[in-house]
Amino acid sequence: MDKVLNTLEPQPVFHYFEEICEIPHGSFDTKRISDYCVRFAEERGLTCHQDDANNVIIIKEASEGYENAKPVILQGHLDMVCEKADGSDHDFKTDPLGLMIEGDWITADGTTLGGDDGIAVAYGLALLDNNTLPHPKLYVIFTTEEEVGMEGAHAIDLTPVSDAAYMINLDSEDEGIILAGCAGGVRANCTFDVRRTARSGLSCELAVSGLHGGHSGQEINRYGANASVLLGTLLNDLSQDLSFDIIDLTGGTKDNVITKKATATIVIDPNDEQAVTDRLKALEVLYKKNYASKDPELTLSLKTLEKGDFMVFNEASAKRAIFVLMQIPNGVQAMSLDIEGLVETSLNLGIMYTKEDYFLVSFAMRSSIGTAKEALSAKVRAFTEYLGGTYTEASSYPAWEYRRESALRDMMCKTFEEMYGKTPTVEAIHAGLECGLISAKLPELDIVSIGPDMQDIHTPEERLSISSTARTWDYLVKVLENLK
Repeated sequence: MDKVLNTLEPQPVFHYFEEICEIPHGSFDTKRISDYCVRFAEERGLTCHQDDANNVIIIKEASEGYENAKPVILQGHLDMVCEKADGSDHDFKTDPLGLMIEGDWITADGTTLGGDDGIAVAYGLALLDNNTLPHPKLYVIFTTEEEVGMEGAHAIDLTPVSDAAYMINLDSEDEGIILAGCAGGVRANCTFDVRRTARSGLSCELAVSGLHGGHSGQEINRYGANASVLLGTLLNDLSQDLSFDIIDLTGGTKDNVITKKATATIVIDPNDEQAVTDRLKALEVLYKKNYASKDPELTLSLKTLEKGDFMVFNEASAKRAIFVLMQIPNGVQAMSLDIEGLVETSLNLGIMYTKEDYFLVSFAMRSSIGTAKEALSAKVRAFTEYLGGTYTEASSYPAWEYRRESALRDMMCKTFEEMYGKTPTVEAIHAGLECGLISAKLPELDIVSIGPDMQDIHTPEERLSISSTARTWDYLVKVLENLK
C-alpha cells in the first residue's frame, strides 16, 4: 500500500509509526506487533527478551563515551484502544489503519489512531535503529494490554533492567508537560441476577448515541454524558408514561473509555410505537439542552426489529437495572486539595452487557490517594451487595507517587528551558500510567513521563501533532545526550 507519512520528518520516527499502523494491535491482539519488535531487534543484533505476555525488552549498549553513564529505560505500550465511528466497516483484527494527514495532524479514517501509544514504540525503534546518536545504555521496554488493566506491566520480569537508574515513559499526550505522578486504579465489576418472563409484542432497539466519549482519566472532568448512565435516565423517563419491557442492555466495551453509545432492546405494544417515538423526540430536545455545550450531537433513536414472543426482564429485575444505571456512583467523586484542577478520585461506567440470567456493569476506578480508592471501592461494593448483586475487582495498579527530589526531572526541565526558552510544566495526572507498577518493582527508579501533543485519544477523532512529534523527538534525543 502507498505510504502516507514518507515525507514527514523525522522520517525514521514516522516510518516506524506507519509500519506499526499497518499491523493490527488492539488490546489482547498484540502477538503480531510483539513479534515485529523481536524481529527488528534480531535483525540488528540487539539483545531482546520476549515473555508469554508479549512484553518485549530490547537492549542497546551505551554509545562511545557513555560507558559509565547510568542506564536508562524508555517505555511505552504496544496495544491500542480500538474504537470506530458509526458506519465504519473497519476490522481491527485484519485491517491496517487508514492514515490521513490534515494540516499538522495525523488521523485515521473513521477509527482511533493508536498514537496512544504507537508513537512511543516509533520513538523507541527509531532510537534503537540509529547508531550515531549519543546515549547511555538503553533498555527499551514495550508492554502489552496497558489499555485493559496494564496486564503486561503486571506480568513483566524486570530483572534484565534492574541496574537502570532512570526511566522515561512515553505515554503522555501534552508537549511541554513533564508528568511526575499519576493515579492508581482498579477495575470493578458489578453483576446482578436477571429473572425473565414471557412477553409478546414488537421488539425495538432504543439507542443513546452521538456522545463525545473520551479517555476516562484525561476527560472525566469534561462532565459530559455517559451513554449507559443516560440510558438509565431515558428508560426511567419513558416508564413514567409508557409500558415496555427490557430484553437487553448494552453499552461500551472498555472500562477506560467514556461510553459514546448505549442501547436497550425493549418490547412494546405495536400500537404504542408512535407514542414512544413522540416521547423520545421530546426527551431528546430536553437532553440536548442539558448537554448542549458538552455533547451537542447527542441523539436518541428507536429502531423497530420484529414482532414475536420474547423473554424479558421481570418487573423487579427491570426496576433494579434502571435504578443501578441511575444511582450507582459515576464520574468525578473528588478534586485534589493539593493540586488545582486535578481530579483526585473518579470512576467510569465503561462496560455494560446482558446475558440470559445476569446484567453487568464494569468501572474503571481511579484515585491519587490509596485510601480514597479503597473507600470508593467499598461504597460501590456496598451499593451492589445491598441490591443483591455481586462485586469483584481485577487489574488493580498502584498510584505513581510524586518524588520531591528527582535528578532526572531537574535535568529534563533544564534541558527544555535551554532548547525552548520556557519552563515546562511539572504535574501529576488523573489517568493511570504503568509507572506505578514499574516503580513498585524497581523502587529506586527515577521516572518521568513525556509525549507529543495528541487530542481525543480513545475516540475515532484521535489525532497526533506532526510538529509536536518532531519537537518531542529532538527533546528526547537531547535528554539522552545529557544523561552522560
